[in-house]
Parts: sequence; structure tokens; C-alpha cells
Amino acid sequence: MSNEQDDNAGKYREIAVLSIVPGIVGLLILSSWALAHWEIGPRWLNAGLALLATLFGGYLRFVAGFKDIFKRKITVNVFVTVALIATIAIGEFRPAALIVFIMAVAGALESYTLDKTRRSIRALLDFTPKMATVRRGEQEVAVPASEVRIGDVVVVRPGGRIPVDGVVVDGHSCVNQAPITGESIPVEKFKGGEVFGGTLNEAGRLEIQTTKVGKDTTLAKIVHLVEQAQGTKAPIQNLADRFTVWFLPTVLAIAFVAFWTSGDIKVAVSVLLVACPCAFAIATPTAVTAGISNMARRAVLIKGGVFLELAKKMDVLLVDKTGTFTFGKPKVVDVVAFDGISGEEVLRLAAIAEKYSEHPLARSIMTRAKECDITVPDPHEFNIEVGMGVTARLDGKKILVGKNEFLRNKGVPVAEHIENAVSGQTEQGRTTILVANDRKPVGLIAIADEIRHETPRAIASLKAMGIENITMLTGDNHKVARAVSEEIGVDDFQAELLPKQKLQYVEKLQKQGLVVGMIGDGINDAPALALADVGIAMGAAGTDVAVETADVTLMNDDLSRVVNFMDMSRKVMLRIKLNIFFSIMYNIVGFILAGFGMLTPVLAVIFQEAGCITVVFSSTLLLWSKTGSRLKNEDSGSLSVAPMAIDNVARENASQCA
Repeated sequence: MSNEQDDNAGKYREIAVLSIVPGIVGLLILSSWALAHWEIGPRWLNAGLALLATLFGGYLRFVAGFKDIFKRKITVNVFVTVALIATIAIGEFRPAALIVFIMAVAGALESYTLDKTRRSIRALLDFTPKMATVRRGEQEVAVPASEVRIGDVVVVRPGGRIPVDGVVVDGHSCVNQAPITGESIPVEKFKGGEVFGGTLNEAGRLEIQTTKVGKDTTLAKIVHLVEQAQGTKAPIQNLADRFTVWFLPTVLAIAFVAFWTSGDIKVAVSVLLVACPCAFAIATPTAVTAGISNMARRAVLIKGGVFLELAKKMDVLLVDKTGTFTFGKPKVVDVVAFDGISGEEVLRLAAIAEKYSEHPLARSIMTRAKECDITVPDPHEFNIEVGMGVTARLDGKKILVGKNEFLRNKGVPVAEHIENAVSGQTEQGRTTILVANDRKPVGLIAIADEIRHETPRAIASLKAMGIENITMLTGDNHKVARAVSEEIGVDDFQAELLPKQKLQYVEKLQKQGLVVGMIGDGINDAPALALADVGIAMGAAGTDVAVETADVTLMNDDLSRVVNFMDMSRKVMLRIKLNIFFSIMYNIVGFILAGFGMLTPVLAVIFQEAGCITVVFSSTLLLWSKTGSRLKNEDSGSLSVAPMAIDNVARENASQCA
């Protein structure tokens, strides 16, 4: 069976659990009640329909209950099994069926919110092209990527994805390998440079000698790490089950005392029924569903209530830098002019030289020039020196844009104060290029990955909530990592990490007994997201595999939504405890009434159902609960940042264009 057929079969099974089972049970109960009410047919017929509803709808509960008994575990399933068997034993089939119906609906709800499977990990391999262009002698032949062998020379043109791991044997280009390594700026590749399958060739033509194919590629190994990490993530015990451990023996003892004092088995069964943990069973899923629905309206998708509970217990939060704290795109962040020349003129000269270049840094310069409304004429000459810089000529004057060494090699003197300015930018984790006009340095342009405007405020809010241990993970170098961490207020960082090293860092913290949260957006984050106790993906810009692997998805890429999620996790856990308190109070009153013979089995079911209704109403209040009170202008969400962000950008643009 194909992967698509497997996915479809899984969807059909889910529909069956969510809709068909509760529907059939409800129909059987209604039929049984109608036959009894209008006295249609023999009594055994309506009783048989109720019994069939009980056995059909409660089958999985019975199986789970007996399994837990054999494992010597006292859970909600054990309690339900005992209550149902006792109810059936005295011939109260319809009350038993009503219990099963309530459990079936609650179970369907729980399976949807807690057990929705993720089936898109295989789609990660779609980043590798299905076809590859291989050089055979003097010809270039298109072949299926699966047929490429080690040693083959693969040709990748601009805009194409690289199909194999290998080494560049000819050509020069910039390769965006952020999904694999997490590097924020595309990396220049020359002869001898290593490339990874699934990365994007942005500029020039590359010829790559294949070193790894199939399951041995870096991308395939990341897939394996994701699957392995998901398989090792331990489940957490349901909160209701922890209460049931002591609650069931207590109820059984009360039921025995009621039978011993009254001599009526129905009194004992009524005690069991009024204490049936229906409210316990839905205390968690109803609160979870309300919390998940509330977050969904705020563009935060949560894949199960277990992650709300784990978020409440989180000890350390790991955050990927590129695409999470930052936008993952190079941007001009500073223009420094020398010897009285304006910053606008420096930017104009750089834009003239870079106008025909396809390099990512050149595009960032052109973008800044456009933002500053600078008219950029066509250069009369244009030449690229790979890995060094560009040369252009306009009105008889030569414009040079590139590294220090590039300018020196062209006979341009680079004074000490200019070198100090470059060093200062480098210490801030920025990529710096010098601009010279007519053999005279006129300024420098600093380029870096732009930090999201809401990031510092979100970090401060998370710390205010008690999450002091926030660590930034990145594939960038230490200087870039240090500069970003200082600017956003993160106290710790780990730099130059590959996907496996991020995974190992999560494992290290978990072995210390810590509950680990992880925020990321790229393929390189997927293994760590899968293994972390709570994986959070930046959804709008994040890759599909990061979204599917993670437990929580921020659909609008607003990091402040993590604060909303953490606040909601605390409210949901408090609501679950409140729900359990309500159910216990109903049980206490029910015990008293049933113990004195004041409740028949049917009235006992109705009474305990009243507890369920109270729990549902309590949970429903979460739908309108506000979150993120520690953030200003919370109700407007990410839009509240916009006026300030736009104002900041305007001021920044004005200062750099002046």
C-alpha cells in the first residue's frame, strides 16, 4: 500500500472513531428507549439493544480496562469497566449504555485532540528533486535522482535544488542551506566546497561530484533522526488516572458498606454509578479542547492536551535563531560613510556596482536603495571576482565593492580607522563590505539577519512567567550568535550546531531530568523538535516537516504567541484541577444519596451526568479566556506590534538613508 493510501486509510479510521461509534451507540440507545416507552416487542429486544450498545461502544474501554488490571494499574478505564460490569450484572442495561455513550463522545473528543497522528514526515524527502542532471562525457542527461551513483557529476543550474550530497568540482554559486545547517545567509560555494541534498542553488551553475546518495545523505539522516526522536518521546499519564488510583478503592469500599448495611445490591450499584468517573474522564479533554480552540483563534495550533500540561512544567526553552528570533534574510542594518560623504551616496555607489549581481548580499543592498528611493543608473562596466567583490565603472570612475583584501589588491589604501570600523561591525556579528570610488574608500555597508521586532519583548515576557533558562541554538558562528543573544536578552547560546548536535543537546538536558521546550522553523530543527517534550514550530515561514514534527505551531510567526501558549497552559491545568474538584463534590453528595437508597441506578446516572455538564460548562469558560496578560496590547495580538515596528523601521530607514 502506498503512503497516500496509508494516509487515506488513517483518515477513514479517524472518522470512524470520531463519528460512527458514538452515532451507532446513540441510535441503539434511542431505539431501546423507544421500544420500552411504547411497549413495542418483547422486553428482551429493548434490553438487548441497550446491551449491544454497551458492548459495541464500550469494547475498547473493556479491553483497555482489563489490560490495565493485568498490568496492576488503576486507571479511569478500570473504574469504568468495574461500574459497567456491575450495572450489567443487575440487568440495568440502559444506564450502562448511557455511560458508554458519554464515554464514547468524550473518547472521540480526546482522540481528536490528544491522538491526532502526524503523517507528513515522509514529505521531508520531497526537498530532494526527483530528477537530476548528470554529466555523461560531453553530454548532460536527465535521470531519476534514485539512479545517481557515488562518483557521478551532477549539474545544478540557478534556482534548482541540489539532489545529492557532494563536492563542487566546477562553478561558483551561493547556496541557501539554512534548512539543513541553519546558517542565516546563503553560503558561497567554489571548487572543493561541500554541498547538501535538498539545499537551494541560488545563483550560478554548479557541477557536483556525488559523495552520498539515498539514505546516506544528510537530509535522509535528518528524517531518520526525526522518526527516532518521535519514537522515544515518552507519554505522560492522564491527570484523571492519577486521581483514580486512590479514588477507585475508596468507591469500592463505600459500595461494599452500602450493600452490607442495606442488603440491596442496587444500592451498591447506584454508588458505583454515581461515582462513575465520567466527569473525571472529560475533565481533561474538555478543558484541553477549550484551551486548544482558544489558541486556534489566536493562530496557535496545539496538537494535544499533553503539551499544555508539559508546557506548565517546562524547565528550559531552546530557540533556534534563524527564522525564529530573526527573519532568516540578510538585510542592510548599517551604512557608515567616511570623509564627509553622505550615507545615501555610499548606498547609491554600492547599488550601482551590485545592480547586475545575483548574490544575496547584492539583493539586500538593492532592496535598501529602493526603500530609500535612490535612483540607480546602469554601470558602464561590471565584473565579479568570485568570493571577493565586484567592480563597476560609471562616468569614467571605478567603483569597488567587496572585502578588505579585494580593495587592497586593487590598489585602494585601507586606513587603520576603516579596519577598526570593519572589526567593530564584525564583533556585532555582521557581514561587512567596503565601498570605494575612484580608488578612495567612501564607506562601508553592514548586513545581518534582521531580528524580529517582537522578539525582545517576548523574551522578557517569558522570563517574567518564570522561564529563566532560555537558550538560543544556531548554526551560525559564535560572533553572530553572541551579538544576537545580547541584543534580544537571551543569557545563553550554542553556536555552529548541526541537526544532530541540536538533538544531542536536547537529549543532554532531558537526561538531567529537565522538561525541554524547543522552538524552530527549519528542517535542521526537526529532530530536536520531535524529541523535545514540547516542540514549537514557526508555521507560516517554517518548513512543512518542522510544522508536522512539532507539537505546537505558531501560524503567524509571532513569537509573542509563545507567551500566549504558556499562559494558556497554566490556565488549562488550573481548570482541569477545578473540574476534578467539581466532580469530587458531586461524588460526595451522590455517595450520601445513593448510600441511603435515595438514588435508583437511573437517577444515579442522571446525577453523575449533572457533574459532567458542570465540568463541560466550567471548561467552556476557557473559550473566552484572555491570555498573555504580561504582554501589552494583548487583545490586538501581533498587530499591536505593528505601529511601533513600523515607526522603528521608518526611523531606521531615515537614519541610514540620510
